[in-house]
Amino acid sequence: MVPNAWLEDCATAGAGNARDARGGHEASPRLVDVSRNQKPETPFRRASRSRLSPTDARRFPGDDTFAAVARAVCSADVLPRKELFETWEAALVITEAFSDRLKGAGGGDGEDRSATRVADLAGGHGFLALALLVLNPTLASAVVVDRRKPDSHERLVSSLAKAFPELRLHARVRFVEASVADADVKNATRVVFASVHACGDLSDAILALAVEARAPVALVPCCHRGLGSARRLAKRLDDAMLRTRTDGDALAGGEEKKRKGNVSPSVAVDVARLETLRRAGYAVSAATLPREITPQNRVILGACASRCKAREDDENDDSGTENPGTTSPGWRSVAERLPPSPWRLFGAARRRER
Repeated sequence: MVPNAWLEDCATAGAGNARDARGGHEASPRLVDVSRNQKPETPFRRASRSRLSPTDARRFPGDDTFAAVARAVCSADVLPRKELFETWEAALVITEAFSDRLKGAGGGDGEDRSATRVADLAGGHGFLALALLVLNPTLASAVVVDRRKPDSHERLVSSLAKAFPELRLHARVRFVEASVADADVKNATRVVFASVHACGDLSDAILALAVEARAPVALVPCCHRGLGSARRLAKRLDDAMLRTRTDGDALAGGEEKKRKGNVSPSVAVDVARLETLRRAGYAVSAATLPREITPQNRVILGACASRCKAREDDENDDSGTENPGTTSPGWRSVAERLPPSPWRLFGAARRRER
């Protein structure tokens, strides 16, 4: 039901909040010694929204790929520190999840994947697309889609192109000023859809585009809205996990208390999004980014499975809503409990106007 990676992350976050409530942080001293001339260096927090500048390049020594990318980002002087770390971590997760496709390897079904591209949707600066191109040199190209092209995009491309001249980044990435709702996915079978922090219902729009194209998708959602129904769904998921283990055994009393309340309404929304993909014939998985970088750290991953396999799974799935007394709420009921996304209505209206 709920991915273990998300449950463990929620438990970690809860422990941190409890520690803070107990006064886990030391109080600042009332008297401060100002006699020293040398000011101590401020800790370098990866979650800071401060913009990285050329003077920060010294913080990234070494010859590894990330250090070279970070120094290039500092030279561009446009990217917040938090965005460097969270987007790079997301790019690593995406690369691991779709390594064969992104590296141009042929699939077991004989499909030619040498022309695979990445679509960075609602991409802003376009750093996710650039990071994926750096991590996957054999990737054909990348496109960044957003309503407005910021000046920071060209500065990032130029800075990274200087750091990695062999990758020809100028020739392999382009920016399209458009709404995600206007995307044409007719010829997108070799595109990997990706987005970091797609706000609110934009996450649902991106998942719908991927399903329409039958393409792989990687999504880091944020800004969850309309959580009234999700609160009820979260409670049902919690109750189900209290009653049963994955293998059907009853939970021990101590472990019941430990697991209770781990599913927040926003987690429930993302569980339902995973199920929406699975019901569309996708093989789904989940991951997390480091919480010390961002609390909006869940990653939804989906690779399109065969339609026959999806139909077979549905026929074998007897966890529908007909029997509300079962120990598990069931995948099908999870998907049906979410309210419809208003973003989809907006997208339909835009298509009718054209």
